Amino acid sequence: MNKKMTPEELEKFIHRELRALPPRQAPAGFEARLQAAVGARLALRARTPEQIEQLVHRELRSLPPRRAPRTLEARVLAAIEHQAAVAWYHKSWSYWPAAVRAAFLVVATAVAGAVMTAFYQLFTGVELGTLATQAGVKLNFLAKLYHAAVWIVDFAANVFGSIPPLWLYGGLALIAALYATLFGLGAAAYRTLYRHN
Repeated sequence: MNKKMTPEELEKFIHRELRALPPRQAPAGFEARLQAAVGARLALRARTPEQIEQLVHRELRSLPPRRAPRTLEARVLAAIEHQAAVAWYHKSWSYWPAAVRAAFLVVATAVAGAVMTAFYQLFTGVELGTLATQAGVKLNFLAKLYHAAVWIVDFAANVFGSIPPLWLYGGLALIAALYATLFGLGAAAYRTLYRHN
């Protein structure tokens, strides 16, 4: 509660917070303390918001702790058993057996080394000109896709360039008006059909 509150605002805040609590049995003497606090409302106005906050905090901490639901223990134990039943390969790396982790490291290192060796052999045994020519033949379809995309962009620019600007702005205004009508009708339907329920 960083915001400074008037006593009336604080009273409304306390009332809201207390109403949000689930119903439970008040401890012995709580009603008397509450009556004393209500009776001292005039004295409360002379207190600072920090003192009021401490008073409310103290009163709420004096409430007995709530009991856990009866099914909580069974659900927690079931979750623990389910976690224990999950196979090791579905868990994170730290749960894997040591032998499997070591084997995985060996295999991963061997694969990485083989890939690096293959790339080294590929680039030292082939001339760059030959490699560029072969790559150009293999990637020729990308050039065709690029030219098709350029043609589509040029065609769209020519089509939109031939439409008068007044028509474009009018079309955008019409679309905006249709969306506003849709949202307005939706809000009216909601208020009519669901708000009274």
